[in-house]
Order: sequence, then structure tokens, then C-alpha cells
Amino acid sequence: MERVDLDQFKAAKRTLFALQLSRDLEDIASVAATALTDGPDDKSCDLVYVDRDAGSMVIAQGYEATVAKPHAPESKASSLHQAVNWLLGAETAEDVPARLRSAWKEVHEAFTDGAIKEVEIWFVHNLPESSTIAAELDAVAKAAYRLTKSRYDTDDVNIVAREVGEQTLTDRYEGSRTPILVTDSFEIPVSGSFGEEGEDWTAVCTSIPASWLHHQYSVYKERLFSANIRGYLGSQRSQTNINNGIQQTAKEEPKQFWAYNNGITALVHSVDPSEDGTTLTVRGLAIVNGAQTTGAIGSVPASAVANGRLLARFIKCDDPTTVQEIIRYNNRQNPTQASDFRSNDRVQARLVSEFTSLGVVGYNGGRRGGAEDVIRRPGENQLSATVAAQALAAFHGRPDVAYHAKGQIWETDSIYSEVFPERTTAKHILFAYSLLRAVEQQKLALGAKPIGSQTQSDKDLAAWFGLRGSTFLAVAAVGAVCETVLGVAIPDRYSVSFKKRLSVAEAIAEWQPVLQAVLALAPTQLSAPLIVPGALRNRVAVDSAINNFRAVLVATATINQPIYSSFSKQVTHS
Repeated sequence: MERVDLDQFKAAKRTLFALQLSRDLEDIASVAATALTDGPDDKSCDLVYVDRDAGSMVIAQGYEATVAKPHAPESKASSLHQAVNWLLGAETAEDVPARLRSAWKEVHEAFTDGAIKEVEIWFVHNLPESSTIAAELDAVAKAAYRLTKSRYDTDDVNIVAREVGEQTLTDRYEGSRTPILVTDSFEIPVSGSFGEEGEDWTAVCTSIPASWLHHQYSVYKERLFSANIRGYLGSQRSQTNINNGIQQTAKEEPKQFWAYNNGITALVHSVDPSEDGTTLTVRGLAIVNGAQTTGAIGSVPASAVANGRLLARFIKCDDPTTVQEIIRYNNRQNPTQASDFRSNDRVQARLVSEFTSLGVVGYNGGRRGGAEDVIRRPGENQLSATVAAQALAAFHGRPDVAYHAKGQIWETDSIYSEVFPERTTAKHILFAYSLLRAVEQQKLALGAKPIGSQTQSDKDLAAWFGLRGSTFLAVAAVGAVCETVLGVAIPDRYSVSFKKRLSVAEAIAEWQPVLQAVLALAPTQLSAPLIVPGALRNRVAVDSAINNFRAVLVATATINQPIYSSFSKQVTHS
């Protein structure tokens, strides 16, 4: 699929697409504004993505070959040792190169808080994958485990390194479109089975030999998990790791495996028991629950599981909507998100309707719409509910929640009602959302400007943008100075919106002149809450910085009055 919308990220395009597919991210552009670290002196680390809600982290290095090669350079894979050493081994932020300093602080804080349970280290490229690269990456994962174990005393963090080459990315993309990638037919020896059926599905439940599953994993590897994009997490690196436990049971107590393990659930094209009940004929296979079981069984010698059995459910369903629901509710590595629980809220139902009337697509009230929402090429007039909620929280003074705890917006009643009061309108959300996207575009444009042509002000602002959380703090600061910018008293900031019906792109464009004026103050007035780890959570520090920002902006308002006045004519607050 040609994703021209990602061309703006240049060499990082492929890495961002891989992240979007693997993490089910609707708005990858907003994630990129924070996660990308690619550039001079990045220490072989192009991306650092931390998701506290999911307890996960991705550290990635990308490589784009311009000519065909049998495999990617080993040196690029081994360079991930450097990224891991800087991010996980450096003692203080001052020990880290400036480009990685903000990412190091976020990683350090997340580990210190015990918020990380899974680390994935990726080498993303556009060439065939190789066993040599896989071995190098395994060494990287082991080194990362030693560093985190030593530094943070972690006993329950999974660390796995992956080669995301041409085939893996193709499989992830195709898997997001068609859940069943493995289309072969299988004859499975069983000892009886029973069937179940629903409105648009049928299923067969049975016990299968662990040796059969072991063989399929040896043949198809991660293609078996096409409906579970993240696949097998690996058995490293601790005694408490669930996959270690599965392996131990398979090897030491194979006859107890059926009782100790939940088994697997798989989507199939068809499933037919033989008349005598001794064979199950299955066509197509995509495991939606039990990826860890399958990978753990497949990672031990075949002889170790020769006597083991496990429970299996094979489900046939041709209805796309039901298939997505089966995947969603069965896939333990892709759990129901906090936002899903608000999608039927009356405020969200009204907002969905209002966005439809505005001609804006993508706002789904918090409910994820399925894999096709992630991979479709974003249109001009489209926005994500998740990112819109973050923008809304930041605009109304909670940049800490927007950045550190986006799941709490939907999950915690007090925060949800604060961010989405009854009076919230789609027009106001568009106002806040377009502000966030305009800030992100300013950051991207500044980063694309050649170093030689950057003024000192450009360099100062670029350094400020390099601090994680800066985009959300910028939105909070602009929200706080709305009265000064608009030149009127605003009793309720939820009443502010654009007068005309604007597309998302048009709304973003309206913000650009204002941001060029106000963001010049950011490096001197809005740095303090971003420099110290955790300071963005300090409401006193954030409020103090924003108050200073407001005072300076008021003092300089006369200079920028023509810009503010022009913008004010496009805005209503009633």
C-alpha cells in the first residue's frame, strides 16, 4: 500500500508504518511528533515509543536499501547495541546526546515507575530477512535485559528483538486486511470433538496434539498469528515470564499441559470432523488467542511435547464485522482499550453525529473500528478520537494527562467528565485538535529546515521541540492565553470554535500564523516543566510556566496584534 501521507517523515516512513500496524494506531502523525529521534547523533536509535497504558515500549532502528541485496547489513543490526546502551545504560540525562536526552528521561521515568512490562527492539528495513540478523538481534535483546535487570531490578519485563524486514511488514499489512494468511489444509488427529454455532459463525472444539502445533509453528512461524499482529513475545527473560512457564510445563509435565493451559483459539476458512471422530480437517489457520502458547511449544524440542495435548477452538466466520469482534475479544495481546468503554456514552454518540454533519470522518467516539481504520490512507478531513481527546485535555490545562495518561481520559470518570463535559461540541474539538496538529507541523517543518539556514531562534525552538511532551504543553499554553490572542473575555473555553465550517486541513492552516508568533516564547518560558523527569505531572510547575508565558505574551501582544486580530475574526466564542 502506498502511504504518501507518511512521505513527510522521509527515512522513518517504513518504521512508522510498522509501528502503526503493530500498535493499532489511528493517528501515526501525532505519535511521530514525539516518538521520532532520527537525525544526527541519534546513536542508531530512530524511534522510541512508550505506551504506559499498554505497558510497552518500542526502540527502533531503520534502514532503507536503494538497491536489491540478499539481506540487510549486519552492522546496522549490531548498531542497535549502541541505542540500547545509551537508552538503558546511561546513568543520567546529561550522559546522553542531546537528541536522545528527552527520550532517555521518558524511558527512565517509565521504568522507575514500574510502567513497562514489555520492550520490543526493532530493526526495520526493506530487504529479505536472515538468520544472521536474527542472531545479532537476539544478542541485542539479551544485552537489553541485562541492562534493565541491573539498572531497574526488573523481574517481569519481556524483552524481544525483531527483524521487521520486507516479508514481516508485508505479512503485517496483509494480516491487517485479511486475518487468515495461512490458507493450507490440515488433517489433525483428534479423539472426538463437539460443535457450537452462533448467528454468523460455527465452531468445533477439541483436543489436539501439542506435537501438531509444534510442527505448524516450525513451518509457518509468525504467519500463524496474522490476526494477532504482535505475535509471539519470546521466552526471555525472567523466571516469572509466562512463556518460560509454558515451556517448563511442556517439557517437564507434558501430560499436565492440557489442564494447566488455556489452549488456542483460531479462525479458519472451514473445519470438518470426520464421521468416526478421529480426524479434523481444517482449511486456513490464524491463531487469535494462544500465540504465546504456540510460540512456547514451538520453541522447545519436538520430543519434549510428544505426549502433550491442549484444548483448541476452530471458528469459521465469513462476516467481517464479527471476525473483527472475535479478534478483539479473544486477542489477549490486543485488549479492549479504555476508550472502547465510552463509545456508547451519550456525549460520544452526539459528537459522532456532529462530526458527521461537519463532514469530518474518523471520529468514532472512542471505539476502534477495526484494522482497516489503521491502514487506510488518511484523508484531508479526518481525525482520530484518541488524539482529539488528548488535544482537548491539553487545551483545557491537562497536558500531563494528554501525554502521560491518555487512557485515563476514557477510563477515569472524573477525568473523562473534566475533558468531555456535556457542553463539548465537535466544533470545539476540531478547534483544539487542529491546534495540536498545527503545533506538530511546526515541529516537523523546523526539523526539515537545513541546519545551515536555521537562525538561533530556530535552533532554540528545535531544541525545545526535542523535549518530550512539548507539543501538548504548547497546546495547554495557547489554550491558557486564548483571551489575549482573541482580545475578548472568554468565560468558558469550551465555547470557542471556528466560525466557518472548515476542513481539518483548513483549520490547521488558520493556526499557523498565531503559532509562529507565540511559540517564539516557548524555549524561554515553557522549558522548566519538560527538563526535569516527571515535572509535566507537577501541576504547580506547569501552571507556573504557563503563567510566565502568559505574562510575557501579554507584554508583547501589541507587536503581534495584526496577527491576533486576523485570527480572532475567524473564531467565535458563543
